[in-house]
Amino acid sequence: MLETVIALPVVLVLGLSITQWALVHQARAVVDHATLMAARSGALANAESAPMRNAFARAIVPLHLKDTGAKAFEQAYITRALADARLHLALDILNPTREAFADHGRRDDDGTIYLPYRQLDQAPRRIGPRSGITLQDATLLRVRATYGYPLNVPYAGAFILQAVRAATRLTAAYGVRERAMLATGRLPIVTTATVRMQSRAYRGSRFPRRADLPRVPRRAT
Repeated sequence: MLETVIALPVVLVLGLSITQWALVHQARAVVDHATLMAARSGALANAESAPMRNAFARAIVPLHLKDTGAKAFEQAYITRALADARLHLALDILNPTREAFADHGRRDDDGTIYLPYRQLDQAPRRIGPRSGITLQDATLLRVRATYGYPLNVPYAGAFILQAVRAATRLTAAYGVRERAMLATGRLPIVTTATVRMQSRAYRGSRFPRRADLPRVPRRAT
């Protein structure tokens, strides 16, 4: 009897933790797919943020479904997934950069600077002095999604959040945005997707500066 009393809380917490991590891995697969759908939508819509966010929201509907069928899907999209993506999603463009527009941009009839997407195989493969990439690479749309996934399994969710907070407190692994998600009981899931642009990308503030992008360490050769 005493052994059962001692072992039961341990087994219970272990079982709940396994359940929570299984749900996290399932959510990561959904978010990974949603990021790709967002990038594909952006590739067709001039890399605009609103279509990408809507596409992401539609792709995470399975995380919010309470019933089956097309009607339930649309209801979940409108009433839950859209609000979730608006409140708990950070969607950032990593490529192209503003320097890419400076190096490879062209002007339309209105004088607006854009990156072309047609006949890139015939374009010169010149590396831009400010962006450090060619036009062909500049027209790859790379999107990063940071989604705060709620950990709702009793005990296990709170335990995992505390562990992640402690592990990242003294490191630069998480920024202010991710720490804010942790503070609200959500685990940041970060995924990226890269697709070829299928429409013009017009210069704007949504594109990052090259200096603001995270540094990728070089691999040892």
